[in-house]
Amino acid sequence: MKTLKQFLFTAILLLGIYPHLQAQLTEGGIRFGLKLGVSGSNLYDDANAEDRKSRIGITGGAFAKIPLGGARLSLRPELLFTTKGAQFDLIGGNTSDLKLSYLEIPLSLEFNLAIINLHAGVHAGLLATAEGTFKDSQGNPITFDIDKDDLQSFDYGWHLGGGIDLGNIGLHLRVSRSLQDIRNENTFEEFFGSLKNASWALTASYGF
Repeated sequence: MKTLKQFLFTAILLLGIYPHLQAQLTEGGIRFGLKLGVSGSNLYDDANAEDRKSRIGITGGAFAKIPLGGARLSLRPELLFTTKGAQFDLIGGNTSDLKLSYLEIPLSLEFNLAIINLHAGVHAGLLATAEGTFKDSQGNPITFDIDKDDLQSFDYGWHLGGGIDLGNIGLHLRVSRSLQDIRNENTFEEFFGSLKNASWALTASYGF
């Protein structure tokens, strides 16, 4: 059932893009571009964490801008590589450090007014890499290391953002929140409750 929901979510994204993409390719109105920037991420749990520290990383990839019947409104699909994760101070003095990376497909509805850019949408992601450790209060490794087998391979959620566009150059700030618990069932539940990704990204883009 979970796999079916993931497939349907991705299919809806692709079906939503395709008719507009086909029309704009025919008319020559679609634009492409590249983006790169810095990101900050965290993981929100419901138990056992006394403090969480954000992880600073990178995000970047390609995007398309598909006008929707006018100059101000457009559809913006993207393909990004982004890092996520967090550091936790756990009850009892133990610590955890989780480092994750995803291949993400955000889909945004974008509104431009003069140089102002506002956008919001949904995203789906595939887990690319994962590593994590647990340590005691003296810094010694305990229990087990975390890898991709301990985590969900699929993630999804929402995002919103804004910024400025000056010709072909853009500078945007985006915040996102996942709706998926990234743990596999019963994985390290003695340390964490539900874990969900949350992040921000400041990116510079160039459109062709």
